[in-house]
Amino acid sequence: MGGGEAGLRDVGDDAKLGIVLWTTDVPALARFFKAVAGLTVEALHPGFASLRVNGSRIDLHSDEAYRGHPWFDALTREGVARGIGTELHLRVANVDAAYDAALRLGALAVEAPCDVDDTRGCQVMGPDGFLLSLWQPASL
Repeated sequence: MGGGEAGLRDVGDDAKLGIVLWTTDVPALARFFKAVAGLTVEALHPGFASLRVNGSRIDLHSDEAYRGHPWFDALTREGVARGIGTELHLRVANVDAAYDAALRLGALAVEAPCDVDDTRGCQVMGPDGFLLSLWQPASL
């Protein structure tokens, strides 16, 4: 199946926003998103996962799902960071707890939790180099 067909397969979904991320380890990235940002894992199969967050959907695909896609050769080169250039902003219930969970799971600390104006936030780089900006309203 070509990249376009796979990407259009679920256009009837009720998600307000859908994102597809290619990953070298679908289960690991799904576990990371669930543990760190509280995403709901709706489906987890070899090579595919579907997660929900606030009315939006993030699908995770292994390379094999898009073997005919023009990106395939570039992404399968050893050492390529999949997430480079991708930053996902996710609201969490507790930034400090999410940051600690991310570090326990092997994430790279980019910015420790801090308060800026009315927001508490942090940044971590997770599996395959995906950057997560985690935030919550700062407590008064």
